[in-house]
Amino acid sequence: MSDNFILDNLDRPDLLEDSYRNAPDRFESQLQEAMKQNSISETLKVWHARLTYLPSKVAQRISITLLITLCVITGLFTKIPDIFKIDGDWFYPRFIPLIVVNAVVFYFLIAIPNPKTYKVIVLGMITCIIYLLILPYNADSASITMALVHLPLFSLSLLAISFMDDKWDSVEARLDFMLYIGEMGIYSILILLGGMVLTGITFGLFNLIDLSIEKWYMEYIGVLGVVSSPLVATYLFDSIQHRQSKFAPILSNVFSPLFLITILAYLIATIYQGKSPFTDRDVLINFNGLLLVILALTIFSISGKNRTASIQLSDYINVSLLAATLMVNIVALSAILFRWAEYGLTVNRIVVAGANIIIFIHLILLLTQYIKHLRGGDGIDGLRSTIARYLPVYTGWSLIVSVILPLVFQFE
Repeated sequence: MSDNFILDNLDRPDLLEDSYRNAPDRFESQLQEAMKQNSISETLKVWHARLTYLPSKVAQRISITLLITLCVITGLFTKIPDIFKIDGDWFYPRFIPLIVVNAVVFYFLIAIPNPKTYKVIVLGMITCIIYLLILPYNADSASITMALVHLPLFSLSLLAISFMDDKWDSVEARLDFMLYIGEMGIYSILILLGGMVLTGITFGLFNLIDLSIEKWYMEYIGVLGVVSSPLVATYLFDSIQHRQSKFAPILSNVFSPLFLITILAYLIATIYQGKSPFTDRDVLINFNGLLLVILALTIFSISGKNRTASIQLSDYINVSLLAATLMVNIVALSAILFRWAEYGLTVNRIVVAGANIIIFIHLILLLTQYIKHLRGGDGIDGLRSTIARYLPVYTGWSLIVSVILPLVFQFE
């Protein structure tokens, strides 16, 4: 036995993998020592190649200084109404989501500079900005409100292109982007929770010395923290975690059975209480919220699933969850069509109906493919492809709601 764990276990790949996952830094240090003592070992050569491999196009690591600069610039953009005396009610709903998303887009453009990608994204950004500038201001307009809600969803497509670079048509790249969105959301929530604790402590400390900084702090530091949280979360995911998704798949697998129980209990309780989405608008809204959450959970769970992994209990839970969600979707669609016939056609009902139909088709495709996977007739690749290839449909729908519907309804 030697002092080097790797040399003692060259014939135990499972122990080597476990050692690397538990302590990567120590493993790499021992690997260097092992290479000096046994440079002809094929096992050591494979591990060395694995840990030192660099793709042809390597993402630059964003420095802390550059990250802080991007955060400050993002915060400054939120102050445009104060600087130029612009109506905040007009500016904030239109541009804040775009500012936050575009800040992350520029992060990836800096990390992986590509002239072709850069041109497409910048053109898309400029088009979005021009459209928002010429879009009429009418706080009572349902079509304009829906456009402002859905345009940020389209801007996520620009974020996807900046993240995937020239691999935008790859199934793996699209799934990696979905996992990144999940990870970024989780990190952002954790950052904001930490910021809330820091804010509370800061207020308490300054109140002890009779200084009231609440208004100034929230207008500048608070706003900066909120709009910068996705940037900082992206930095953690990209530069610290090296784009390794860890939380989203785990949390989706943990919460999938809980959501399955919740949704079944909710359906039973709704029937027992005599509540109906056909007559109760709040119940219909809850149904649609459940659809989005459960679809996201299932996508994260499938995206994070190992391609070589055997069928597990989580797969049967996902199929049950998809089936239950499909049931909810059918009820929601029926209720929407009923409300069309009973109360007439409105922008909101068209948008909700369109979104439900798109999700309904996606759920059917996912459920069909998942059943094939469980029966052994198709591998996990077909299921992953079903997720990835359908994503442009959501992009197309967001464009229709953002641009076409306001024109059709004459911005009313």
